Amino acid sequence: MTTIEQSIPLVRLDALPPRVCAVVRSVATDDEDTQRLKTLGVCLGRRVELVRAGDPLILKVFGSRLGISAELAARVSVEICQPGHCALREDACA
Repeated sequence: MTTIEQSIPLVRLDALPPRVCAVVRSVATDDEDTQRLKTLGVCLGRRVELVRAGDPLILKVFGSRLGISAELAARVSVEICQPGHCALREDACA
């Protein structure tokens, strides 16, 4: 499991309200799924937005939309961005 240390409560990605900005803080998957998510742009420190809930759910990452299974999304924890402040780090997957 990979995490970024912080003290703000985390939300599972599959429970994120639609149209809310959040930053990926934890990915609890095996190496293969972690690499798959990273390839899609879903990695520690990356800003994401849930566009549509369901299975698959639709995420917005870097202005592009992508679908991932709800089961995989449940293993990703995010920090909801506070209004007027987003902990955005665009270079997070480097």
